[in-house]
Amino acid sequence: MKRVALLGAGFIASVHMEAWRRIEGVEVCAFFEIHPEKASLFREKYAIPHYESFGELLRQENVDIVDVCLPTFLHREYTEMAANAGKHVFCEKPIALKEADALAMHETCRRNGVQFMVGHVLRFWGEYVRTKTLLEEGVIGKPLAVEAFRLSVSPAWSVDSWILKPELSGGAVIDLHIHDCDYVNWLLGVPQEISARGVRSVRQSWDHVFTTVRYQNGVVASLQGGWMMQGDFPFTCGYRILGETGVLEWTFRAGVNIEERALANPIIVYRQGKSREEITVAGEDPYYSELRYFFDCVEHHRAIEHGTPEQALLALRTVIAAQQSLEQNGAMVTL
Repeated sequence: MKRVALLGAGFIASVHMEAWRRIEGVEVCAFFEIHPEKASLFREKYAIPHYESFGELLRQENVDIVDVCLPTFLHREYTEMAANAGKHVFCEKPIALKEADALAMHETCRRNGVQFMVGHVLRFWGEYVRTKTLLEEGVIGKPLAVEAFRLSVSPAWSVDSWILKPELSGGAVIDLHIHDCDYVNWLLGVPQEISARGVRSVRQSWDHVFTTVRYQNGVVASLQGGWMMQGDFPFTCGYRILGETGVLEWTFRAGVNIEERALANPIIVYRQGKSREEITVAGEDPYYSELRYFFDCVEHHRAIEHGTPEQALLALRTVIAAQQSLEQNGAMVTL
């Protein structure tokens, strides 16, 4: 039995809690949260011990894994505390706001001999995983261009609206856009040149952006991300991938946030000389899938291959380069 300490009691912590409860061989033994109202609601719902001090939690509880679901600006502090205590660490994305912090987190975990994984969930999201497989199988031939997008209304669930403050979250260009940047990096490799244009919110944060990425293999990706949509606009994401002999397309709408993420929407395949094909992927909560994968790696002493610190660092470098380009009126940034 592996005992998990959950850090945070917000939306994503609840998503993780529900996932951990489904994994055989895991017990979430306690959680850490400093905001009384959120802590009270979480404790009432899940009936597990609550600590207002992470240090005290580590002293009082026998913990194997720490799951960091705290605001991004706190990731380094709590990841390093957990690693220095000899605990394996799962950390929500983005890994950090600065490259130096990400490198320090990686080194601290390496030095302490603990597993460290970052929650880049698209690597476990059924349709995204199947698309990766379809490309590897050559279903549409060699990829020539990729388009990906992720749009929502402004997130209203964070305490004191920290996620809307660019100094704490990096804004949509860091917090949201990083999903598709990481995914396309997974498909295409290492970015070479990045340029971006966008729209600032009232907080002067880059919260709606268009990024063009040219990869070392010559393929170009066009990525759109933002949380400035209005009214009842649903969370919307998807992609179009142009290949030498066909096209893959997928679009998904998942409620205001991602409440309806388990609903199926088929991948559409268009190929020369063939009828349109629809591929439906069996629904599974990707957050459950990624946490189960992390648990299995810890339990069986296997190296992590998806959501590695190196992959998270590359994704962070990609969005930081986009941010730099935005600040320079779309100037090309070499990674």
